[in-house]
Amino acid sequence: MARWLRWTGYGLLGVLALVTVALAVVYWVVGARLDRVYRFPDAGVHALTDTAALTRGRYLVEVIGKCSGCHGADYGGKVIADNFMFGRLWAGNLTAGKGGVGAFTDADLEHAIRHGVRRDGRPLVFMPAEAYGAMTDRDLAVLLGYLRSLPPVNREIPTPRVAPVARALYLFGGFPLLPVELVNHTAPRPELEAGVTVEYGRYLATIGGCRACHGMELKGDANPDAPALDRAHIGSWTEADFFRALREGRRPDGTVLDPEKMPWVESGRMTDDEIRAVWRYIHS
Repeated sequence: MARWLRWTGYGLLGVLALVTVALAVVYWVVGARLDRVYRFPDAGVHALTDTAALTRGRYLVEVIGKCSGCHGADYGGKVIADNFMFGRLWAGNLTAGKGGVGAFTDADLEHAIRHGVRRDGRPLVFMPAEAYGAMTDRDLAVLLGYLRSLPPVNREIPTPRVAPVARALYLFGGFPLLPVELVNHTAPRPELEAGVTVEYGRYLATIGGCRACHGMELKGDANPDAPALDRAHIGSWTEADFFRALREGRRPDGTVLDPEKMPWVESGRMTDDEIRAVWRYIHS
């Protein structure tokens, strides 16, 4: 009996030692990536603040980019996650108030939005730059202009803390902790003419964040709550069904889409032509 207890104790100690070593390795690997410094050239995009630009910028922020979902209704930043095992993730203060981006240059903001890096070149945590990285210069310029016009909110944002669960999910589960690693930083960004085309639909689906939930190829492999947007899953849908889902939050069978999981309230404000373009892209 004593020998059995002794060997059981040795086994438990061995398991504990392995877990400790594995945790140390995970922390070291993720810590090194969190501290990596990236440098990107200035794209030469500058904020546009004329009336038409501000109108378009507001539309991109509110309807297409859905920025309030993470940054809060006042764009002053809010908590995304905060618990001991997962970590503390806060979306930044996008206003010029205390704790915000008032001192940021246009290049600083471009690097954050398109590339997912902070002013010091280190990665932003859980910032969907893989979506916004495709934004054209014109759209980015008007988006920056609108952000510059936001009423200041004084809100200091806590330093991110990436705990064991988030680190493990990032390394082994595909959690997009560091989108800087997902962005094609050298991809061309040609200006696009708005219209009911596959190309414009692809652009809207990308900068609109569809891939963040439905997967980079819209195959439903990024979020268990988001189905694939392919013919195998919505092939029986009509264009009217697609409109109803985005405008009213209802599937063809009448069941309701959760607006916290599928932001149809924002997507429903898209124009008819924009929705048709996305529909055409999905069916391409």
